[in-house]
Amino acid sequence: MLKTVYSGMPTLTTGQIADLTLLSRDIHGHPELAYQERHAQAAIVAFLERAGHRVERDIGGLETAFRTRVGPATGPAVALLAEYDALPEVGHGCGHNLIAISNVGAYLIAAANAARLEVAVELIGTPAEENGGGKIDLLRKGVFDRTVAALSSHPAGQGGWAVSGTGLGVVGKRVTFTGVAAHAGSAPEKGRNALNAVIRFFVGIDGWRQQLEVDSRVHGYISDGGKAMNVVPARAEAIFGLRAKERATLDGMVQRFGEIAKGAALLTGTNVEIAEYLPYYEPVKANLVLGDVIAAELATHGVTPERGILVTASTDLGNVSTKVPTDWVRFPVSAKPVPGHSVEMRDASISDLAHHNAMITAEALGSTAVRIATDKALRERIAA
Repeated sequence: MLKTVYSGMPTLTTGQIADLTLLSRDIHGHPELAYQERHAQAAIVAFLERAGHRVERDIGGLETAFRTRVGPATGPAVALLAEYDALPEVGHGCGHNLIAISNVGAYLIAAANAARLEVAVELIGTPAEENGGGKIDLLRKGVFDRTVAALSSHPAGQGGWAVSGTGLGVVGKRVTFTGVAAHAGSAPEKGRNALNAVIRFFVGIDGWRQQLEVDSRVHGYISDGGKAMNVVPARAEAIFGLRAKERATLDGMVQRFGEIAKGAALLTGTNVEIAEYLPYYEPVKANLVLGDVIAAELATHGVTPERGILVTASTDLGNVSTKVPTDWVRFPVSAKPVPGHSVEMRDASISDLAHHNAMITAEALGSTAVRIATDKALRERIAA
């Protein structure tokens, strides 16, 4: 059994830790893409129902979202946010199985303190973090309207423990060039090559990068380059992500991105259309009062987290953080750095170290949630 977080606070039992580890391995062994996380949702819901909790499915109109609640039946709540979607090809190469169990474990701690809670604690299952923005969908549906604080977690392949980290905002764009098809051998002059436009677009992006701020990013791939080698491509397409630390910077990048696309179309005599591929993930804005509480709870486990680091990845947790006081724990899954979104990260996400640190994270988040839900003065400081 893990040690007590603070006086009177129940902790995860050995049995709960074993069951959470099995849940993690189950989710990890059945990777599912955005909005398709039916196995993961079912596994988490079954886990909670076995523990005696009533679970509301399909919240916010999302089939694979869910919510369960302890404490007062109505009114405001502290939210613990679980993720469980995976990536194409590498599966759980971002370790969302660990985000799931660390927040489920935190909820179990809150449930053990249900009689003490002045406001409720909710566990909310949030699909489609990697692609689609499930939390954005839930925000639009009002799921967070009564949330007084949001807490979550994320495994880290590149470093140690961290709290109150910020993150880059991101927006995804689908850029489609349309030209004129022609026989590439007998009459290429009658065509307008859409693939040439995409290639010039990439060259323009590469030239633009040297003017970007050091922590801004632009990256993409060609998703359609034509259908046959002997046909001048009449259609070609690229998918791009743009990232920046501040929204104003990102808005400026989006404008410049569009100008470069129009320039590539002008050079090649093609037309261009730019559409949304990924909704606007806001930069993460951490609540430092929340971070103080989480850091103090981690300290009871001998963990001293780094504070306020910039995470150069992006998450739809950023959108929640613009509406609700939010903070998160990043915890290591490997003794040596491994790249995120990789096979190495996927394998590290079911290691003994990853599960051990996920349980420490669950303890810290759970005790933080209870402290918020039982301390009106703390809630007021967080809101301020």
